[in-house]
Amino acid sequence: IRKLGVTPDTNETYLDQFRQLIGQIGNAMGYVRMIRSGGLNTCSSSIQFVPDFENLISFEDHTRKSNLPSETISAAKHLDDVISNLVKNFTEGTEYFKILVDVFSNEFRGKKNLHLKHFYVIVPPLTLSFVEHIKVLKDNLTKKSKVNASFTDDGFVMGVAYILKLL
Repeated sequence: IRKLGVTPDTNETYLDQFRQLIGQIGNAMGYVRMIRSGGLNTCSSSIQFVPDFENLISFEDHTRKSNLPSETISAAKHLDDVISNLVKNFTEGTEYFKILVDVFSNEFRGKKNLHLKHFYVIVPPLTLSFVEHIKVLKDNLTKKSKVNASFTDDGFVMGVAYILKLL
């Protein structure tokens, strides 16, 4: 299957190009995971200044009861909104992977893409191509010129898992 065809412009097999496409899908999933982790980290860093986020007090109510100026009441309302949004984002945690699966699964399972239901058949050759690719990248680490060298690449694995979940 390795010799099925080589593209003239890149001198890569179609299998290698397909493996790279799946790797890019997986890298996009990894990017979503990284952004989510960064958001949760920022949120947790900010919420440390809220003493008890399970029993929030209303600053707006307290400023109204104290007969403070309308600008202060407006600022207190904004503070209440910010704190409640922060608590909501910290405690809820949006499931981005589930959203991505829900959005794309109908398209992948549609009549237009019926051929994808046999995707599992090409996973073993793709995996062998991936292993050979990783081996070359790791071998390049030991060379003086570290061009095309890497020690890890989880994009392909994430991409295959995501596509199999969609199907």
